[in-house]
Amino acid sequence: MRRVADLFFYVMNSMSSVKKFAPAADRNKDPILNVLQKHVTSPGKVLEVSSGSGQHIAHFANKMPRSLIWQPSEYAGNASPTSSIHPLQEVMESIKSYTEGMENVLPPFELDASSSSWPVDQTGGFTCVLVSNLTHIAPFDVTQGLLNGAGRILTCGGLLMIYGPFKVGGVASPESNVNFDNTLQSQNSTWGLRDMETVVDLASKNGFVEKEIHDMPANNYMLVFEKSA
Repeated sequence: MRRVADLFFYVMNSMSSVKKFAPAADRNKDPILNVLQKHVTSPGKVLEVSSGSGQHIAHFANKMPRSLIWQPSEYAGNASPTSSIHPLQEVMESIKSYTEGMENVLPPFELDASSSSWPVDQTGGFTCVLVSNLTHIAPFDVTQGLLNGAGRILTCGGLLMIYGPFKVGGVASPESNVNFDNTLQSQNSTWGLRDMETVVDLASKNGFVEKEIHDMPANNYMLVFEKSA
């Protein structure tokens, strides 16, 4: 059951560090970066929804052009079927620690993706919204809110990129994803792998067109949508 364990945050406490560490984030940061580098090629502003420990955004901001401005966000602090939720402030401090001194990363803010209004609704102007490993470990209204919120804040031609495991044609595959889905639903009946077709349909209803779907390592996908209106 490595997938479940990978959702945990492991804290590295020292006199100088409040950083938290997620093994899965460390493994998938480069495959996600490769897709980002293919699609995000112009200067702009990227909102990362559910930044977690901060490992991803620090890596991407360091490897991508400095003309990209990154905005981290977080809500629950930690999502795992069995571990307790870290206080939000602890996770915010972890994000700040990973991104300390990075002029192209803004301070993190609290964002409930399921909300009908986001703190950045008024400013908008984002060219990309990125979210990793969220849709299956949150109620479905979070996925709905994510699509709706991204549709509000992205500029025309902006990208919504969603990384994680999905069912295809209503079927989880391979067996490890079937087991993972069952484990999630046994821990919380509102969790579980989402149907890719449902997400694509929701995206269309919120003004997006499907740009590309990437097969990713460890039976994951990256769904890339472009805002058309």
